[in-house]
Amino acid sequence: MKLEKTDAFFTARLNGYDEHMTAEISNITTQYYSRFCCTDLSKSEHGIHFVCAAERDDLLKGYGCKYALYILRKADLCVVAYSPALEDFVGKLERSDPDGILAAVERKYRLKKMRLLVFQKEKVTEYGNAKVLEGKDYPLFESFFRQTHKNADPNGWLSDYFSEKEGCFTGYFKDGRLVSVCDAPDMPYMEDRIQHTGIVTLEEERRKGYGKRTAALATHRLLQKGICPQWECDLENLASFELAKSIGYKEFGRAYILEA
Repeated sequence: MKLEKTDAFFTARLNGYDEHMTAEISNITTQYYSRFCCTDLSKSEHGIHFVCAAERDDLLKGYGCKYALYILRKADLCVVAYSPALEDFVGKLERSDPDGILAAVERKYRLKKMRLLVFQKEKVTEYGNAKVLEGKDYPLFESFFRQTHKNADPNGWLSDYFSEKEGCFTGYFKDGRLVSVCDAPDMPYMEDRIQHTGIVTLEEERRKGYGKRTAALATHRLLQKGICPQWECDLENLASFELAKSIGYKEFGRAYILEA
């Protein structure tokens, strides 16, 4: 595939310095989650940190909601980033340990629990019938979307989304149809530097390796474009977590989120 963009980690990878690529991707991923935490995580590696930030009242692009409270746990680091509207409540937690903070928050609010990952190194280099989707593949993509998102109406937006993100979608083909797809959802921060690589596979075609190859190709494509691949999933979604690990990710941390 033709080089479309060059940056430090792509150049390092091209020359075989994988440790440089890994360090740069780790740096970009840390910067990305620093935006949710409203503090520089590279300078806050230990302890408990409370951050009151008006940014937590902003509607997140691509998410359709606000993250009024964002708790990140990573090794022995715990960051509690919160909206000023929650200042009275969060102020009562400042003498608690991380487990106590989470317990108190969960007694009052229902939290979204996410596993955050960081890419390390490509583990899959054979992609089978997975390929980067082109304009001519849109009818198959729309059919796949309708089959996997039965409650969503794609009319009026899906075609534009596919066109705008062309070159960032990958899919696995079987018997002339798509059975697994990685798309490129809007990112709330650093959209030109990092991209989510989630995966959807037809239920009857799971556990056959199609999703793994599709996601591996999506990751490879992002690296070629000089973009850091990003993956996160629900804490209980072990299948997604194991798939991510199988193509080269490792756990970065966990997030506990109050959506508003």
